[in-house]
Amino acid sequence: MTAYISVTNLNQALETDSYQGSIVPIGGELPCQFQVPTGKLLDIILTLSPQTKTFTANRKKQVRQSLWQRFYNRTRPGFYMRASESLHIGYLGQPEGHGTQHHWRIFCDEPLQPRIEALLRGTAPAVVDPQPDVDPQPTKQASGNYNFEWGGLYLRSGPEVEIAKALNETGTLFFANSRGRCGLSHAPISNSQLSGRIEVDFLLIADGHCLVLEVDGQHHNDEQHTVRDYARDRALLKAGGISTIRFTAQDCLKRPKEVVSEALAILGAMKSVTNRPSQEAAKAF
Repeated sequence: MTAYISVTNLNQALETDSYQGSIVPIGGELPCQFQVPTGKLLDIILTLSPQTKTFTANRKKQVRQSLWQRFYNRTRPGFYMRASESLHIGYLGQPEGHGTQHHWRIFCDEPLQPRIEALLRGTAPAVVDPQPDVDPQPTKQASGNYNFEWGGLYLRSGPEVEIAKALNETGTLFFANSRGRCGLSHAPISNSQLSGRIEVDFLLIADGHCLVLEVDGQHHNDEQHTVRDYARDRALLKAGGISTIRFTAQDCLKRPKEVVSEALAILGAMKSVTNRPSQEAAKAF
């Protein structure tokens, strides 16, 4: 078997962490991708390592436990390990929610792809009791048109990355590329232009107030896209009283801190306007 990975050399593997400021492409640095739970990840590592062929059953158990502890300590957004030239590993999260299994992305080159597919389908021997079959998910592009991961957030463009970093520096609570659904009753125009599912680039929250910040690239100049944007803005305002502000992608890329400063100033002004009637009523009382 080709030595794609060595369990004895993982301590020398290069690791990065996007939470500390680096940006990890969703597609990784290698062309093929799989998503697996921790148990299956350990199976693959142990099977691809030639040293395990000489291990006793007890030794395999010890190594597996050591690997489990190592990866458990790295269950954090943005973790990325270059285990070998042919195989990299990135932390994915808990897709089924808090308290469920941790999942990982395995990135590999094309020669290694069939080997991993065979392992995931159960057609190649594993060094431990087999795990339930997991459908492999090789891809050369990230789903959802996301191109980057930063701080555990999925982002589509460089301007979005810069805005996320600038928002993070302010300590503001925000959500990136969040999806939801909205009822469209009594909105005949918007109802004909939206499917009910809406998505915003950034949702900013402070002191009980919300504001949507949109990063408008060139595709927003398309008439059909503009129509949907306007309809979505109206739906958010009608359903939740949530206003939307828009900045060009160029401003977000080149002046992200100024964009965020202006957005937070608007959010602060919204709070001031909302509180004014109650303050006036208190004075009158």
